[in-house]
Amino acid sequence: MKIKFPMFGEFWVNFLIGSLLVFLILVLGLSFFNAIYNTQIDSRREFLSKQSELAARGLEMEIRRFEEESRALIGYLEDPGHELDDYDEEFTSAARRLFNAFPSLIDSAWVDMQDSVLTFTFNERNDFFRKAVDTGFPESSSKKYSTLVIGRKGFRILYSLDFLEYVTDFSENYYLNPTGAKFLFFEDQITPLNRSQIQLSEEALRQVKEDLALGLKGMYDVNWSIDGEDFSGVVSQYPFRFNISNKTGAFVFVVPIESLSSGIYRTYFFLFLGFMILLVGTVGFFVVSLKNSLEFQRTQERNIKEIRDLFEQQILLLQELRGFVYFHNQRGEIIRVSEEVEGVLGYNQEEFTNAFQSNSTHEEANRIREIVLEKISQKLDVMDLEYDFFRRDGRKLRVRIFEKFVYDSDGNFLGGMGICTDITEQYQSQVKLQESENRLRNLIRSIPDIIFIYNNQGAILDIHLPEEAKELPELQKAIGKNYAEIFPKDQRADVKSAFENALKSRKIHSVEVALKDFGKDRFFENRYFPLDENQMMSISRDITGQKIWEKGLMEAIAAADKASRAKSEFLANMSHEIRTPMNGLLGIIDLLEQTKLDKIQKQYVDIIKNSGNTLLGIIKDILDYSKIEAGKVEILPEVFDPFEELENQCKIFLGLASKKNIQFSFQKGFDESLLIEADKFKINQVFLNLVGNAVKFTPEGGSVKVEVNFSPISEETGFLECSVEDTGIGISEDHLQHLSDPFYQIDSSNTRSHQGTGLGLAIAKKLTELMGGEFEVTSELGKGSKFEFSVLVKKVSSREDSETSKDISWADIRKSSGKYPFKVLLIEDNDLNLQLMGMMLDQLGFTYEVARNGEESLEKVKTGNFDILLMDVQMPVMNGLEATRIIRKMDLSKQPIIIGLSANVFDDDKLAAIESGMDDYLTKPIRLGILAERLEHHFQKIK
Repeated sequence: MKIKFPMFGEFWVNFLIGSLLVFLILVLGLSFFNAIYNTQIDSRREFLSKQSELAARGLEMEIRRFEEESRALIGYLEDPGHELDDYDEEFTSAARRLFNAFPSLIDSAWVDMQDSVLTFTFNERNDFFRKAVDTGFPESSSKKYSTLVIGRKGFRILYSLDFLEYVTDFSENYYLNPTGAKFLFFEDQITPLNRSQIQLSEEALRQVKEDLALGLKGMYDVNWSIDGEDFSGVVSQYPFRFNISNKTGAFVFVVPIESLSSGIYRTYFFLFLGFMILLVGTVGFFVVSLKNSLEFQRTQERNIKEIRDLFEQQILLLQELRGFVYFHNQRGEIIRVSEEVEGVLGYNQEEFTNAFQSNSTHEEANRIREIVLEKISQKLDVMDLEYDFFRRDGRKLRVRIFEKFVYDSDGNFLGGMGICTDITEQYQSQVKLQESENRLRNLIRSIPDIIFIYNNQGAILDIHLPEEAKELPELQKAIGKNYAEIFPKDQRADVKSAFENALKSRKIHSVEVALKDFGKDRFFENRYFPLDENQMMSISRDITGQKIWEKGLMEAIAAADKASRAKSEFLANMSHEIRTPMNGLLGIIDLLEQTKLDKIQKQYVDIIKNSGNTLLGIIKDILDYSKIEAGKVEILPEVFDPFEELENQCKIFLGLASKKNIQFSFQKGFDESLLIEADKFKINQVFLNLVGNAVKFTPEGGSVKVEVNFSPISEETGFLECSVEDTGIGISEDHLQHLSDPFYQIDSSNTRSHQGTGLGLAIAKKLTELMGGEFEVTSELGKGSKFEFSVLVKKVSSREDSETSKDISWADIRKSSGKYPFKVLLIEDNDLNLQLMGMMLDQLGFTYEVARNGEESLEKVKTGNFDILLMDVQMPVMNGLEATRIIRKMDLSKQPIIIGLSANVFDDDKLAAIESGMDDYLTKPIRLGILAERLEHHFQKIK
């Protein structure tokens, strides 16, 4: 009983304390739940109010932005700088950008162009359509939500709006929890904006209407029922003004409120219950600990037994490690040693203790004893010593002695305990490892690269410098520094990045650096990689020679580019110089053809004309290849039917094929109607070159077979494939591999039957590759050739409708007025070109005036009221580009149409002319037909 009473009393004390703690925690938990509940309610009210306010203000801002941008579109129509063509594609693009800027808001738009009405709209597939309507401009009152924009010059735009759908999409940008509901209150109607089972009562709507009438926001507590279950929540409304119709609405957001016994609070309850269970467990632990104290004594006895077992295990461990334990007194004499000493050293216990007595004559034992006494005199706590020992049988051992010294409180030595182990095997392994390290160091010394060893913090631990790098003074004292300090400041960030990336990824990272060597830069490639878990390594290779080679290569590339530019400039100058006299030659031939000629004279004119055209074609081929080499060729896609287009191109050669009795056929391998988007001009250029060659090199009675096919890749893309097969002279294997080389001729003799520059196939191959395709040739000498090419194209469903105006011919103009209504100013400095252009204008029936340079043209433009200026680009005193810029800045009653005349045919030259303000650009030699066509084009445009 004496033993049980204390345990009984302690038990009830612990029990009462535990019960009190449980009660206090219960009260604290309930208070905590209540505080969280109130905080959550306030937080949801604040969040709901902010969301409804942001939604209402955001909607008002979007509507205002729409009003501003819708007015900007009509400003586009009133811009005096726009020409009639601009109201086609550019105005459509501007309208489409407005529709895309307000998705789902604009249903459609009507544009009053004063002489017609256009409508813009998206279909169900989100395709944008523009079309003219015959029903007239609608009244704004016919649309429920609409806005009418009226310009100052009579233009009008009526926008039909889908306001409810736009508000529904707009409200999705504002988040409520999944159980919340969003409503739009507009025109006394409540419209749901998301999927929710929440339905507002008439009482809640009445409060919303009252506050909305006063322009006030509101927050209300509401209740509703779903399938007989009651719910409560919070309603927030924030008013907005729909400026377009001058009406007021409101966003109404609803969030349900969970009760204290549901949702997250149930989670808190289970968490609290877990704490209660933990507390009860803790109280139980204290109760159980009382019981455990009764078993302490028995546990202590078990521990003593375990210690004894542990000591025996340590003895076994010493045997496994080939070691023994010894004890000695304050005089350094061994007083006790374990029996394992005989197995390690070959001496029994008695022999070992006698050897370490003060009167011993054992030399090795006395040496060890002196070392021990020296350590003791230094007041050291431990001694760690390795030395070689010879056993009784003469075998050499490497032993390690680890001893603990014991002192009293006054620092007097009391004795010590030590462990001696045989470490021969480990020592030999270390020796071999050291030898391996020495071999590695010898190998490293023979490497011509600089090697650094770092710790993971970047401090340099070791460095290897080859003879070539010993002259770098900053590397001589690098050990101990941070790796970044030895590099210039502008390179440290790159070096640090490579080091840290190698440390993190455990992979090699490289960086190039430069170091000064007696004022000259030496370049190195540093490769950083982990050596082990605690160290990093880098190898720095001298790449100065490589950098010098790269610099030479870059200089060679620059020289090549300079030579290429010089070639392009030469070609441009050559073109200008050749085209100037060609302008007079071909121009006078065109005029000569219009005169009465006898049969022989007409033959002479045809010979001169064909020779001039051939020379012009040679110049064109050279310049085309030059533009391709310079990378100045642009791909200009347009929509067309490839089978119809290429079949029409084939008709050009039907006459020549018929004359040579050649069987000519055109086949298409795609039965469906097809529209593609690609560069029609360049496809025709390649196609005509191949078909022309096939007809030219096929002898009489042969055949030429043309096939065109389309191979789809996806729903939108595919390859347009063309093949031209003939039964001509064929090409040998040796010539076939050089056929697409520039200026290459199969027959380069003076007696060859077919003339040319050798550039046609080279240009065709380059253009095909630029359009994402391939060019292939197969041929057999004497049997014929087959040329195949393919280009990547985009498949389209339909080509855009475009309005065509009725052409007015020169004959119509003559009938109506008897003369051309144009007033022309010819600006030209070359006497030959001036004479030729005057003859052409006389032939076409124009009256004109002449200016000899750009400066003289400015004086005539100020007073002449000209319709068209034919402006030469290259002139003395003031060139045509500069004169055009000045004319465009003049305050004239009407700006004339300016057509540039130049022998320069590069795209850059044409672009510079258009940028200066010219309306058109004609390249010399100028042909009579082309001049007439361009003048007629601009006359129709003005009309």
